[in-house]
Amino acid sequence: MSLAVVLLALGCLVAATILWQRNKKAGVNGAGTGRTRVAIIVLVVAGILLALASQTLFRG
Repeated sequence: MSLAVVLLALGCLVAATILWQRNKKAGVNGAGTGRTRVAIIVLVVAGILLALASQTLFRG
């Protein structure tokens, strides 16, 4: 279970990085605008929260 949470957190952060790089290639500064910005913010926050949750799962 905890390994799945860690992999999900890593996947969220990788997806946010990919979206960020796509925006950067398109010439958009920062996180972009509209839905893309919301998606990046949600993915980063979800990744961080899942990483923190996995720490409590490992400790038991």
